[in-house]
Amino acid sequence: MRAVLAGASALALSAGAFAQSSPGAATDAHGWAGTGTLATPAGSFDFVGGYPTADAGRKLDDTLALNRAVEVYLAQMPAVSWYRVWKGTNEAGAATPNQIVIWESLMNARTLLLTGNTETVYALAAIDLKRDGPVVVEAPPHLLGGASDLWQSEVAGIGPTGDDKGQGGKFLILPPGYTGKVPPGYIVKRSRTYRVVLGLRGFMVEGKTAPAVALMKQTRVYPLAQAAHPPATTFIDGSTHPIDTLFSDNFQYFDDLATLIASEPKDVVPTIDRFQMASIGIEQGKPFAPDAARRALLDNAGKLGGAIARQNTFASSDPERLMYPDRHWEWAFVGRSATWDSQGYLNTDRRAGFAYEAIGMSPAMVAQVVGAGSQYAMTPRDANGQYLDGAKSYRLHLPANIPVKNFWSVVVYDAQTRSMLDNGQPFPTVSQYTGPAKNDDGSIDIYFGPDAPRGHEKNWIRTVPGKGWFTLLRFYGPLKPFFDKSWKPDDITPLS
Repeated sequence: MRAVLAGASALALSAGAFAQSSPGAATDAHGWAGTGTLATPAGSFDFVGGYPTADAGRKLDDTLALNRAVEVYLAQMPAVSWYRVWKGTNEAGAATPNQIVIWESLMNARTLLLTGNTETVYALAAIDLKRDGPVVVEAPPHLLGGASDLWQSEVAGIGPTGDDKGQGGKFLILPPGYTGKVPPGYIVKRSRTYRVVLGLRGFMVEGKTAPAVALMKQTRVYPLAQAAHPPATTFIDGSTHPIDTLFSDNFQYFDDLATLIASEPKDVVPTIDRFQMASIGIEQGKPFAPDAARRALLDNAGKLGGAIARQNTFASSDPERLMYPDRHWEWAFVGRSATWDSQGYLNTDRRAGFAYEAIGMSPAMVAQVVGAGSQYAMTPRDANGQYLDGAKSYRLHLPANIPVKNFWSVVVYDAQTRSMLDNGQPFPTVSQYTGPAKNDDGSIDIYFGPDAPRGHEKNWIRTVPGKGWFTLLRFYGPLKPFFDKSWKPDDITPLS
């Protein structure tokens, strides 16, 4: 991690004396501690004859625990984030088992969800295989979506490129280790985790959400044990209910992690990750009961981890993040991989950089297929490389012939929550669906700022003074000029 804490292995020198070295030195020529005080970025530690004093030992233990906790925070972010999505969906409305939340009038700022979309009809369901055993998902033809385990790995794909090939069908999702009888007639999929998130999406037709909502409401979710007489599926309108799916940057993060580690299969997590978590008190089969001092340390680790995550997400120096050498637009998937291993190893910086601002680590989101799928460009900066400021005004110029088969959109997000900016407008977006005014050459200018520029109200997204913001430029059904970069957006330019 670029900004990782300086730990016990990076000790600096300070005043003191080691009996067998030069006067005034706490270490010898090898840097070995002798007798004296070592001053480090993590604090000062006293040694006598090469041994840490009792006080130094306690402080070094805490330093190591803080380092470990920050690394755990960064490494387990995809799982904790997806657990929060599961939990927020599960507890929405009346919290009926196997309910489906549909954002019937599109997602808005009432929903706290990482970089949600204002042009797509979303639906989510929280499946609990430990409570219900095998669960049936009845998908109608032409439905789009999929199910993912708690580590954001795909369990089942739904749609033309999914397991049903767009024809619909009955999916049967089995719990980990299930050995029971499997009846015929199902598309059988096995989950690594007991908690599964079902995510669906649909597109508007002539600017209306009703067709997509009607299709989604043909979906059924119920336990296999009730297949003879399936209960009615409950639908919650997420557009009218406040829903929070975000993880916290404090002790709550580690409490959430302990909850899922205690209740999910042990082998989902690699052994090195299990060791890191066990070293800070999170271990399957043992209660997570930190005392006041350890709780305070973990609370600080959450805050520090969150601060490092923000640096890693919004100020990365990874050269592969940039889409164009002369622009500030960045790839959402740095390295063009949803498994973060394009360099021959798992790059946890890139994975955490994505997980702090977004959800859905699906290979389909990075597949470069002309006229199909989707691609994403993100920027938190203006043309001068400065962070976007809610008190200032800007313009984004999109050249003519935006290369999409389906549609494009520009959505503004709150840098603090990474969710849609709550700016008083129904939706913080300008898109193909909103009908923005075009210039004479077919290009489009989009304006951002606290006040609408006269004559450009239709192309304006309000920003909020005191709040930083960033934007995602989405391409649904991207065409060849996007991939070969013969078409590219301008940077966001400050206006006087």
